[in-house]
Amino acid sequence: MAQILIVEDEELLAKSISRYLTGRGNDCFTAGSAEDGLKSLEKMQMDVALLDLQLPGMSGLEAIQKFRAQDPHLVVIISTAHGTMAAAVEAMRNGASDFLRKPLDMEEVALSVERAIANARIRQKISYYHDRDAVHEEDALICNSSKMKEVATFLEKITSMSLPHPSDYPPILILGETGTGKDLIARTAHYQSHLSDEAFIEVNCSTLPKGLEEAELFGFEKGSFTGAGSSKRGLFEAAQGGTMFLNEIGDLTPEAQVKLLQVIERKTLRRIGGLRDIPLDVRIIAATNRDLLDTRNFREDLYFRLHNLTINIPPLRERKEDIGRLSELFLKQFCRKYSVEKTLSDDARRAMAAYSWPGNVRELRQLMERVTFLSPSPEVSEPDLNLPESKFVEAAYAPTGEITVTLPERGVDIEALERAVILQALQSCKGNVSLAARKLSMGREALRYRIKKHGISITESI
Repeated sequence: MAQILIVEDEELLAKSISRYLTGRGNDCFTAGSAEDGLKSLEKMQMDVALLDLQLPGMSGLEAIQKFRAQDPHLVVIISTAHGTMAAAVEAMRNGASDFLRKPLDMEEVALSVERAIANARIRQKISYYHDRDAVHEEDALICNSSKMKEVATFLEKITSMSLPHPSDYPPILILGETGTGKDLIARTAHYQSHLSDEAFIEVNCSTLPKGLEEAELFGFEKGSFTGAGSSKRGLFEAAQGGTMFLNEIGDLTPEAQVKLLQVIERKTLRRIGGLRDIPLDVRIIAATNRDLLDTRNFREDLYFRLHNLTINIPPLRERKEDIGRLSELFLKQFCRKYSVEKTLSDDARRAMAAYSWPGNVRELRQLMERVTFLSPSPEVSEPDLNLPESKFVEAAYAPTGEITVTLPERGVDIEALERAVILQALQSCKGNVSLAARKLSMGREALRYRIKKHGISITESI
């Protein structure tokens, strides 16, 4: 569906074109002159302008330039009588994408509009994703560890799905600590899927301008708030037909969460200040390093809509088998960048395998860049790494303390017993739900369900 502005001084013809294109699923607006057309463009954003060259007042040729200045992405199609073909050629030079001869054939008009929109989208993709198909070895998934092999297997199932529309795909929620590579998983889910030729729009919710989160994501109409001098598409509309990746979704404002929930449920959005719903065909991938059910401002209903397909990315300390391959990959990458040759010594490899990596893969990558140009010799040794001794796996992350429960001689209350065990596990892990879940040999979501069932507060366990 497209928003089409029909600039035609013959009122009956304008209505006829509008009726026909509306029947093809488009939204049409008419203007009797170029001046009125410019006023319409100031109020709302259009995809296509169907412009007659023979207009009262401002000429069609002049209007093309002004229309394009108002909106560089606007597709302009001109219509002209037989005697003005020279003007049609000039119009094409001025930026028109196609021309139609009068009397107009409605089927030809519709085909021209559809062709122009398709070509515009292709140009935008080429411009925005011109280097998308370049193969970056450093972006490969390293899956030597059993946990990452599970992630890769699950990801393969997701990418093998083929559905008619992007909005038919269930949302994906990617969970993991900061620096584990959630954005890489999101890109892999998109570029290895049947949507790989479509847009992939990534937005970090924590960096959205305060107070303008909704405007950035969902767009706005002119005059909808102070400073809205013209209409603007939001990032969701930019992702039309492809994938929208919402990184750090736990930072999304409550107001934006309501709109996101509507987008998922209704597959439409309404711009700020808008009066109509815009059909939206977008696949949604979200990621967070938080426990969303622990985030007071995050809507539970939105969480369960996003929770359909969940990928848990293990921290680097739990996938030691991948550290060697990742470090080699990053070192090779930075050696190319800085035109040097470096290798890792055995003692450096052992030190990295024992380190806790609180910054995960991102920290490892930064370390390899640092040693590439700071290491004094071709072979990087353990002292060159300069790893903090206080942050090694066994000391920093192993849950301590045994869980002991005293049973009465009779009349055991199973519910009370379960509550006591969970509370003791949380206390021994200082309120860390993930560590407590591992200590109890259960999934984090299963533990969270029981915490809620027994009315245990995290502050109670600290």
